[in-house]
Amino acid sequence: MPKRITYLEARGDRSREAFRDHWSTTHADIARDLPGVAAYRQNHVLESVHTPPGGAYRVDGIVELWFADDAVVQAGFASGVADRLIIDEQNFLSGLTGGPVTAAGPRGPWPAKLWVLARWAGRSEPDAVRRWAEGLSTTYDGALGWGVNVLVPGAELLVREALRREEEIPEVAVAFGFADEAGARRAAEGFGERLDGVRDILARVHACVAEEIVII
Repeated sequence: MPKRITYLEARGDRSREAFRDHWSTTHADIARDLPGVAAYRQNHVLESVHTPPGGAYRVDGIVELWFADDAVVQAGFASGVADRLIIDEQNFLSGLTGGPVTAAGPRGPWPAKLWVLARWAGRSEPDAVRRWAEGLSTTYDGALGWGVNVLVPGAELLVREALRREEEIPEVAVAFGFADEAGARRAAEGFGERLDGVRDILARVHACVAEEIVII
């Protein structure tokens, strides 16, 4: 099942509450009609808990979109609904960059997540990242699951002419799911010490706690 992840940067002249409300209501109501979408999760970033020396990614929200099959992906993005989404984006965003990823299909709700965003330090080693994520998840009390998203190499990125783009989009996005925000925050404690196994594989590692809202 094809999946796309998009990273959002909120407008600086709006409050975090205004960003959350607009994205989860007005914008989500439009997105529900996007042709071919099988599942849509919004991830509202609450706090960065690990920032790399080069600076964190400028991300206030993470979109997860799964499509029914490859044939409908382009149809969805070429639809009139997509045009309405583009117009509305300027009401609450200053930046947007996304792309197709290799990932598992949609799963049950994870109300809170610890997200780990990174780029490859050299060659891509997704299997090593999956082993690390699976092992780390077993150390987290109350973890509901984990998922690894790997940006498709050389894929055309989703950007908007009117919005800032992330020049170095995360090539790896790992999510650990929890039943509540407290669980995600406990997992985030001392995160920088939990990178054994991927220190030589991943670069510019940024971790953040987020709230998930299931739209579809």
